[in-house]
Amino acid sequence: MTKEEPDTDSIISRLRQEFIEAARDQLEDIDGKLIWLSSHLDEAEEALLDVRRNIHNIKGQGATFGFPMTGRVAHMLEDYLKNTDKVGDKNIGEIMSYLALMEDLIASGESIAQDDPQKLLADLPIGGQAKFTDQDIHPIKVLLVMPPGTQRKLVASELLSCGFQVMRAYDTVQALSIAMDMRPEIVFTNYEMVPFDGRELCDIFSVIDALKHVHIVLLTSADEKDEHLQDLPKNTSLVKKTKNFTEEIGELMIEWKVFG
Repeated sequence: MTKEEPDTDSIISRLRQEFIEAARDQLEDIDGKLIWLSSHLDEAEEALLDVRRNIHNIKGQGATFGFPMTGRVAHMLEDYLKNTDKVGDKNIGEIMSYLALMEDLIASGESIAQDDPQKLLADLPIGGQAKFTDQDIHPIKVLLVMPPGTQRKLVASELLSCGFQVMRAYDTVQALSIAMDMRPEIVFTNYEMVPFDGRELCDIFSVIDALKHVHIVLLTSADEKDEHLQDLPKNTSLVKKTKNFTEEIGELMIEWKVFG
């Protein structure tokens, strides 16, 4: 008696349906937390832990189960929460706009994203911190391709304080996916990244028509004469990771006419 082969399509369909049901439950839970939070803003920290946990689950499972745009919106909401100093009434309304979009994406099987997915994402609020500069800032999307840690927090804080939209990628494959969806104007990448390094990411950007115009800051602690850092693509600038590296980044921003 031969063992019956598993019905792969049936398994995938079941897992997809389980994701839909779980994501809807998680979004409903987040919605309830936000309604409670609206009258308990002084107790936001614990409630937001649950919100972040649910959003992280949707982000991680979305692409796996056929909802990549839902996962991207969840990723953007994670960034929104990281970009926001303190959650208030205005933030609660903005977070709910993310939830509404994810609910619509799931209900439509993501068909609503087929016509113009970039426009769909571009309309979402970005969060941010109070500005410490009076200079006018062009609306600019910045992608940080850096591991979590002090350096990424420092760079993000500087950019957020100037009013930039900050997104984060945790590896170079994810960075390419985010870049194609969100089309950042500037990318900061560590040289030491996986599964391929920051220099290789710069080379890939330079040969993709949609991305070759992007300004890239390649951050490294290696010697500038290192053979791997020679002949960088046209829009790539090398910055050494020293205690003054944020000043050099500021000079590049001025050179690129970021400040109006």
